[in-house]
Amino acid sequence: MSGKIFSKSVLYAVLAWVFFYYLFPVPFLPDGSYILRVLGGQVYSRAIVLVFLVGLFHLWLNYRGLRHLLRVELVLGCPDLPCLERASLPEPLGSITKAFLNFSRRARNRGELVTMTEAYLRSLRERVEDNFTPVRVAIWALPLMGFIGTVVGVSMAIAGFRISGEGSTSFVQSFSQVTQGLYTAFDTTFLGLVLVLILMFLYSAVWRKISSSLNALEGFFLERLVPEMEFPAEAPAFALDPSRWEERMNAVIEKMEEGARVLASISKALLLSLGEEEKERIADEVERGKL
Repeated sequence: MSGKIFSKSVLYAVLAWVFFYYLFPVPFLPDGSYILRVLGGQVYSRAIVLVFLVGLFHLWLNYRGLRHLLRVELVLGCPDLPCLERASLPEPLGSITKAFLNFSRRARNRGELVTMTEAYLRSLRERVEDNFTPVRVAIWALPLMGFIGTVVGVSMAIAGFRISGEGSTSFVQSFSQVTQGLYTAFDTTFLGLVLVLILMFLYSAVWRKISSSLNALEGFFLERLVPEMEFPAEAPAFALDPSRWEERMNAVIEKMEEGARVLASISKALLLSLGEEEKERIADEVERGKL
């Protein structure tokens, strides 16, 4: 799902970029204005705008896909589990409530249910956060691209400082190259910083809403529903059915009787193998209690 969203965001960004730079004449900006020069001047500025558009469309598509997650009032209005089971909830709220209901059936006690629910919601939060990875990459890349444009522009400006003379460019041409390089340096830095501030503000606002919804769901499940649920009392580990006790005792008695028969056979065989003197000595020791 995340790969499809990223592909769509790239496609939408390229279409918007082509429309803005090649099909739209930008009539609301007067010729020679600073904003128009910054946006459409150098190839570095246009690359920065393209990265910004990719991050912006990816943020919008993810927010659009998770918009039903913000409708937590549909879940918070249910006072008990039967209400959740009957409720028809949009995704991803439906999947979240189904997972909790499944945990409530499988859990053997309250602590196990809390552990399972916390692990699931933590995993869900991580998955949702991973969906916004391209947006965070764009936020990280925009100021760096502006800095790269600054380095390139300063290099162009330094290259323009050449002494006029035979075989060299004129002073006017050199000065024009210097100013063009400085334009590139300052404009790309300005554009990168402004666009990253816009993207950071939008991302922060979207993630704050999503995080607030996830926190509300976690509080509803763990602090409202779980304490009111009843779990069957666990039988003690030593508690056994009386019929099982009888079976085990009969088995033990049979083993003891079998062992006694074996010992009697062995003793009889030993006595038969002894001589008369040994038999008299053993009988004498038995009478005196020494054997």
